Amino acid sequence: MIENIEKKVDVEIVYALLSGKVTNALNATLRKKLQEKKIDLTPSQVAVLSTLWHKDGVTQREIAERTEKDKPSITRILDLMEKAKLVTRKMGKEDRRSNIISLTAKANTLKTKVKEATAEALQDGFAGMSEKDVLEVQRLMKIIFSNISKYADNAY
Repeated sequence: MIENIEKKVDVEIVYALLSGKVTNALNATLRKKLQEKKIDLTPSQVAVLSTLWHKDGVTQREIAERTEKDKPSITRILDLMEKAKLVTRKMGKEDRRSNIISLTAKANTLKTKVKEATAEALQDGFAGMSEKDVLEVQRLMKIIFSNISKYADNAY
């Protein structure tokens, strides 16, 4: 346990993390990179696509869990993505209340450009950092998330 943690932690950075400033800045950067590549997607849609590119044909619930979004938000995102012909929904065979979400050919054609835009946004975010620094940030964020994710589990 860290003694006198409030004296050892930069409170402004903690508040920036808590208020979502870091996430908002990264999302704004990603939106800019997507626009530059003429890709009409939001960062939330990119998160869904990334989930499906990793494993296609999963339930809405699994997408919600993997993207850390609540079910109503995922429903809205998927509605827009379905209209844009990026995903399809099919009733689950074992549980008809559960929708299986799959990528379309159109979504798969975007994969390379979206990954490039994402990489460029991350490159901007990690500018000035060594590879060792980036790996350390990832390691530390995983520890922090692991320590506090039990509180987030009840939110979804």
